[in-house]
Amino acid sequence: MAAYCGGFYRGGVASRDFILRYATPLYRWFNTGCDKRLTMMKNESHMNFYRQDQQDKTLVIACPQDGAPELVYWGDALPTATSLGNLYLAQQMAVPQAMLDQPATMSLVPEAGRGWLQSPAVEASSTGRPVWSACWSLVAVEEQTLGFSIYLDDKVAALSLVLEIGLLSSGVLQQKLTLTNQGEDDVTVQRLACTLPVMSHLTERLSFYGRWCQEFQQERSDWQSTWLQENRSGRNSHGNFPSVIVGEKGFGEQQGDVVGAHLAWSGNHRLKADYTIEGHRYLQAEALYLPSEIVLSKGESVSTPDFLASHSTAGLNLMSQYFHQEARQRLQIKKPRLVHLNTWEAFYFDHDVVQLKALAKEAADVGVERYILDDGWFRGRNDDTSALGDWFVDQAKYPDGLMPLIDYVKGLGMEFGLWFEPEMVNPDSDLFRAHPDWVLQLPQYNAVLGRNQLVLNLAKPEAYHYIRERLFSLFNDYPIDYVKWDMNRDYTQPSGDIAPQAHAQIEALYRLLGELNQAFPNMEIESCSSGGARVDFGILQFTKRFWASDCNDALERQGIQRGFSYYFPPEVMGSHIGPDQSHTTSRIHDVAFRAGTAMLGHLGIEWNLLTANAEQKVTIARWLSHYKACREVLHEGNNWRLPSADGRAQTQWALSQDKLKGVAVYSQLSMPKQAQTLLVRLPNLLPDQLYRIEVLEHSPLPSHLMKALPKWWGKPLILNGASLSQIGLQLPILDPESLILLTVQAVVS
Repeated sequence: MAAYCGGFYRGGVASRDFILRYATPLYRWFNTGCDKRLTMMKNESHMNFYRQDQQDKTLVIACPQDGAPELVYWGDALPTATSLGNLYLAQQMAVPQAMLDQPATMSLVPEAGRGWLQSPAVEASSTGRPVWSACWSLVAVEEQTLGFSIYLDDKVAALSLVLEIGLLSSGVLQQKLTLTNQGEDDVTVQRLACTLPVMSHLTERLSFYGRWCQEFQQERSDWQSTWLQENRSGRNSHGNFPSVIVGEKGFGEQQGDVVGAHLAWSGNHRLKADYTIEGHRYLQAEALYLPSEIVLSKGESVSTPDFLASHSTAGLNLMSQYFHQEARQRLQIKKPRLVHLNTWEAFYFDHDVVQLKALAKEAADVGVERYILDDGWFRGRNDDTSALGDWFVDQAKYPDGLMPLIDYVKGLGMEFGLWFEPEMVNPDSDLFRAHPDWVLQLPQYNAVLGRNQLVLNLAKPEAYHYIRERLFSLFNDYPIDYVKWDMNRDYTQPSGDIAPQAHAQIEALYRLLGELNQAFPNMEIESCSSGGARVDFGILQFTKRFWASDCNDALERQGIQRGFSYYFPPEVMGSHIGPDQSHTTSRIHDVAFRAGTAMLGHLGIEWNLLTANAEQKVTIARWLSHYKACREVLHEGNNWRLPSADGRAQTQWALSQDKLKGVAVYSQLSMPKQAQTLLVRLPNLLPDQLYRIEVLEHSPLPSHLMKALPKWWGKPLILNGASLSQIGLQLPILDPESLILLTVQAVVS
């Protein structure tokens, strides 16, 4: 039996004295207010059970008096009357021969001291006591607004541990650990990892790799051995996005049991997907600590980043939609995602106010809503070899400061944004010449340069306060609406003296961003790191947009953006219309393919419109108009990735929450395997509702591939939702690297 109150269930088998002693806060919660009560039961498991229901998910945790908490169940909602004790007993394994008499439990906090022979949750050392082999005991369980805080301790090791775990209102599972040294001797923490047991039938793995200009590439394989990802670059890096997906055999976008996991952290990290010889499967995630980086004196604590996970029994799209909902709740975006123009690929470091104003006028004429001045505006910055750290307006380029340009841009009806790279310093800079000891670099060795720059040690108070003062001064002096915050190199020898400071650097970065958000609440910040080298839910707490890649090649972007979309909604993904010939690949694409690809994110332009011809400008203006008309659906509705059966095309489909309006971008990436394109089915429409299909834009239609277009093309077409979802729509045959933009609108009777 179990008691229910406010979405939580609680059942137990411990004595009332135990509950009063160790779980007083929870006991009081259940004994205050109408129908808030604690029901206990007794059986042979000697467990206390805690249940939370949120969205359409159920979480059940078992807490023994001696031992770490266990995950009994996390998945689709269970019936209210489910017996938690029997559910737990039904999953208990037999004891095999040739093993420990009592094999270690697969818990949420694996314990080396109780025989867990794989990576435990805590690895630490001390000269005065055995902290490396902790055995946890329950102290108390407190019910929070969204989940539980489970308090544990080990009196021999003189350590305490808090596990915070629960279902967020988005349906995403979140957990976090906090370790505290309660003893007299210092404790060095080597590892502190969140652990998520997963179901044994999830035997395939999907992870992400990449490089500069080719981020978020997918790699899929059977999961029958240990998978480990370690990142030591100081940022997520282009190749180590901190996420992994596991699923049942053959899972896909719209079918299969899957779990997606993500570590919300912007620095060094370790992810692991492993299984035991008993058959347990689990994921682990942690901030990766460099040697002796985390040393706790008495009373000091260290916490893991948030570990987030999403579960779906209907494939990857639903898994993604939970993450998208969580991102949107964290973002709290209050206005539409404005169309950007960024000056980088137009002028690079060559700043001329007359040309910059001319570009602003062209941008406003085609419908741009925000103008961003990129690298090159500050003192002495004429190339990438100098001046980082000298955050003063260049009087040679801007003799009257930035206000004349800002006033001109705002007079055209656009917001104004500015590029910064505050975490970096060039050796050829006034800042470095004055303070060479402010860099994140071991002083005993020669500095290792990256992109002609070093990392500024934000964990050093003097360096932190200098950067803070410069940023606050500029944001107070100028009406800056938007900041493109860049970070263009990895950490090497990250220290200011002897001990590593990579972890402290990320904490200082978060603190600085938090202070800026508090002081300038209407200013939006974009996270850029040589493109997509710092994309995660950790920095999303402080920023509103990611620059997913420096690559504006539309074909490459189709794959990059698809990988990005597994965890983040389109409105946080910067995606720009580049010039005719791609800056990074030299490919040439028509405007429709470039614009339609950019529509799949937060659309912008990175192209010198002064070189565009009149026809291109008209086309761009039309696409921007379509984006503005569709962005509410794209950025507030549910999004689907729809692959084609032959693997040669893909469709991005967005449907409003009320299911009355949808937007689809069909992209033909390469030649189809058959003579025809395959029908496109648009999921989740209302079966009986009639919809009008309208083609808004498309790439040139090739007569060399078709003698005739589909018969419905060019005519009003009205179909019910069942037909569009279950049968689909036949589209024309397209050249490779072409696309079609269409809308589906409910017909109001």
